[in-house]
Amino acid sequence: MQEIMSVLSPSRWSAGLAAAILLLAPVGAFAQFGKFRDTPTLTNKDIQIIRKLVREGLTGKPKGATLAWSNPASTNSGTVTLLDQFPSGGRDCRRVRYVIKPGAGQLATVRPADYVLTSCHLPDGNWKLDNQAQPDKTG
Repeated sequence: MQEIMSVLSPSRWSAGLAAAILLLAPVGAFAQFGKFRDTPTLTNKDIQIIRKLVREGLTGKPKGATLAWSNPASTNSGTVTLLDQFPSGGRDCRRVRYVIKPGAGQLATVRPADYVLTSCHLPDGNWKLDNQAQPDKTG
């Protein structure tokens, strides 16, 4: 996780990739992503809410389960939808669609964002983005 954060800077990454690290970076690191144009600015609390839904709220839910979130302080809201959950190399992986709706205080040019990302829960307790993860073959 630290290696990824050490190479990130808003000038080197597109807005889409900023969302790709939702489950990887420390919560305080997300303030820098508010500088992207036309994408919702997420607060630290927004990130905490989203992470908790993906890591805990979707646990045990069937494919297609959608959980809504909102943060009255930022007025941002959205949903997380479990598209798939599968074992991959001893990890619990989840492919999730993130829809992020900008709050009322953001510029009129800011549009909702929609991302599909796969994150895997590692044996050491950390989560890692792995959009290449594939379900383990059985039998």
